[in-house]
Amino acid sequence: MTEDLDFEAARIVIERIAKIAEVAGAQAGVGGMETAGAIVSYLADHPRDIEPCLRFGTLELPLDWIVRGRLTYHGKDGKIWRPEEARRATVIRKLEKSACATT
Repeated sequence: MTEDLDFEAARIVIERIAKIAEVAGAQAGVGGMETAGAIVSYLADHPRDIEPCLRFGTLELPLDWIVRGRLTYHGKDGKIWRPEEARRATVIRKLEKSACATT
């Protein structure tokens, strides 16, 4: 299985993601490791954005890229969240909030 991998290309991609994560994380005041994970999580589900991200960084991604990934993460509540569950919970909260505002 590993015989078809280009390890030099993989090294270059990983180094680039790490650099993007260091810069974006520093600008946002968050950890580079967490940012790198978020980048990989997003790109795994949106491979069409690999090229623009690697060329120009996270500014080429949609504004909500950070919540549109594939990988699970620890929430502030200590729970392990699946991204689709977190997105669904956000939609439900917004609907509840708008329902309360209209009553």
